[in-house]
Amino acid sequence: MSEAERPDSLVAYTLVLLVRGGHCLLLRRAEQRARFPGRWTGLGGRVEPDELEHLRAAALRELVEEAALRPEQVRNLVLRRALLHARPGGPLTLLLYFTGELAGAEVPENLRQVSPEGELFWVGPDELERLDLVDNARLVLPLLLEDAHRDPEGREPVKLGALRYSLEGLIESIVWA
Repeated sequence: MSEAERPDSLVAYTLVLLVRGGHCLLLRRAEQRARFPGRWTGLGGRVEPDELEHLRAAALRELVEEAALRPEQVRNLVLRRALLHARPGGPLTLLLYFTGELAGAEVPENLRQVSPEGELFWVGPDELERLDLVDNARLVLPLLLEDAHRDPEGREPVKLGALRYSLEGLIESIVWA
């Protein structure tokens, strides 16, 4: 890899996996989206530079933007995993994976089902393998469900990972510490 192809910037993104009754809330990205059109993932987005000291606040902001959820409607929002990767030709990227639960048994009336980002759906764990998930989400979402089930209050340390790509841009492996 030439020096010009090496990452020279860092971007951070949150991804929130909300759970309720054994199901998780996923976003099927809108077809007009430039990145990963029509594919499935959790809720989230870019961490703004002024949010780097408040990652939980960045995750909550994304929940407001993508699902119209207010912070008080989410409980046990916990940073579970942080994954660093450098896709060929891209910046160094930090993915910050959170889990949380909807407060209360009912789905809030204001839960936005359709947004410019895509459509929201409650998905059972057995359905994950049939969905066209974004590549890293396919590997990490099942781990997040396990994390949330095993440690609902988020007392375990954050798991750090590094993702390795092939020269063709395909995921080769994730190593978790």
